[in-house]
Amino acid sequence: MIRLVQSPKLTGLRHAVLFAVVLFSFLTLTLLAAQPVFAQVTDSTAFNNFAEASTLSQESIGVLIARVIRVALSVIGIIFVSIIIYAGYLWFTAAGRPEPVVKAKKVLQQSIIGLILILLSYAITTFILNALLDAAYEGSSSATADAYTEPLSGSLGGGILDDHYPPRNATDIPRNTKIFVTFKEAIDLASMISGYDEDDTSTALNIDSVLIYPTDEGASAALGASEVSVSYTDDYEIFVFDPVEYLGSSEEDTNYTVVLTTNIETADGDPAFSGTYSSGYEWTFEVSTEIDLTPPTVTFTIPQQDADEPRNVSIELTFSEAMDPVAATGTYYDTDASYYTNIEVVDSAGANVEGTFEISNAYKTVSFTTYDACGEDPCGDTIYCLPGDDALTVTAKAASIDADEVPQSLFAIADGLTDAAANSLDGDDDGDACGSSTDAVACKDEGENDDHVYAFTTTDEIEDTVPEITSLNADIGEDNISQTDAVTATFNTYLKGSTLDTNSVSIWPDPNYEMWFSVRKSNTVTDSTPAGCGLSLESSCVSIEHPTFVANAEGGWNYYPVFTNEIKSVYQICMYPAMGPNSCDGTGSGEYCCNGSPSTEACTTESGDELPDNTSS
Repeated sequence: MIRLVQSPKLTGLRHAVLFAVVLFSFLTLTLLAAQPVFAQVTDSTAFNNFAEASTLSQESIGVLIARVIRVALSVIGIIFVSIIIYAGYLWFTAAGRPEPVVKAKKVLQQSIIGLILILLSYAITTFILNALLDAAYEGSSSATADAYTEPLSGSLGGGILDDHYPPRNATDIPRNTKIFVTFKEAIDLASMISGYDEDDTSTALNIDSVLIYPTDEGASAALGASEVSVSYTDDYEIFVFDPVEYLGSSEEDTNYTVVLTTNIETADGDPAFSGTYSSGYEWTFEVSTEIDLTPPTVTFTIPQQDADEPRNVSIELTFSEAMDPVAATGTYYDTDASYYTNIEVVDSAGANVEGTFEISNAYKTVSFTTYDACGEDPCGDTIYCLPGDDALTVTAKAASIDADEVPQSLFAIADGLTDAAANSLDGDDDGDACGSSTDAVACKDEGENDDHVYAFTTTDEIEDTVPEITSLNADIGEDNISQTDAVTATFNTYLKGSTLDTNSVSIWPDPNYEMWFSVRKSNTVTDSTPAGCGLSLESSCVSIEHPTFVANAEGGWNYYPVFTNEIKSVYQICMYPAMGPNSCDGTGSGEYCCNGSPSTEACTTESGDELPDNTSS
């Protein structure tokens, strides 16, 4: 009886052939599927128009290369399969003869070795090309960022500077303006004032630290030490530079540059500008041909006239323009013998309520906080209260006026509130600034002075509503946003202005590049309120001003606004837990709200980098 027996060699051949075909198919599909994708920077409009008008293919070079590789691999695959079939044919038809079997083995081995060499070559080439393309893209990305970077600007917001006046690139600034700079920590006075170590009454500018000059004339035309008078706030964080003579010209607008140099030191003796922004800071603004003689007015108060408020409310006054911070800030505290009285809060018994006045919001808002601790907010921070169940009066005092230059302040260091051009407060907003009761200027309404006075009452209650973001502009993940509009967040309650700075509110580009930002607040809709604010009754809108964002046509960029729990309501309640519109409603786990999702860890950018710490310099 004849039995049909399957040859072991034949079985091995089938396995080898099957393995080779499967291996080739797997590697081919894997390599084709794993073609890298690179972010492309969109070509300029002129180039696009040319491409559309031509008859040439508008496919990217990357796509064309991928197609060529795909065709080449397909051809190699056909050849390889053909060789495998040929080797199999020799082996199957050998009929026990050793020569065809040996030849089939050699053909099969050589074809597999050849395929492996081809695939290895392809892998090495792909690796090198990817590295080169990555480098090319990074170079393109860096060049794009450089085109949008304003040199020596990053310290504003991201470094040691919180704000300054005039703002960056401001126009129509009056010739009699003062210049304000706010640092995030106390500054060594000797590094700002010439000769301060020898004479602490000196007010001369340290020209090694601060340069002020007409931009077209260069640094050699900078104002001298005696041509600028320097004053500062009690905490040594805000400095006021007052040019002795008017800036600019009465005949044409003049651009000015201010440079804060690396000579400036903190009160601890460390360089003020360090780390990423160690080269200092510079900005420009345009001075008009006009002199500002328009007095400032009070435009909004918290509490409002005759309101009845919980005792943990913070008193705030917002003015029509930037106010001199030296005149608008200070402390009334018997223990320290500190008696700031340009603004007073008086109880029903006629006693001054002790506390501190701070300025914020582009130097337009002054906030008052008492020393009377009365609880803690959700973050564990102390809440301070006004006298409860009491009637309080707030008086914002006008400064004494020079009768020959109405409404200009009579004194270099004003005895009342003045604006950035030294105009005294028009407290009753009647257009007639008549100063204090001690100057020689009479009020047309026969009043004694031009103070702004209002009253309200307090309850013995504590308001504990947590601030919550109700709307965002731009929204989470929104694309094609304005390059220049301020980024805004509207809250469900009034916010305390002094808690809104570039530590509590910030914005960061990803990938990161040098970019300044500053923070503003609106409680009511005015001509200057950013378009994205969705203000309603008793709400505040926080806006982040910034330079021009990278255009989509040049690759676009991701930007990350950050709002921390250092933000507090006007009742001194922190934003904890973080809550936003249609997301992070406070019921999920995690103290962070990252792109609308609760998180127990700090938020990161799309590229996985932690957001920078804007409290460093």
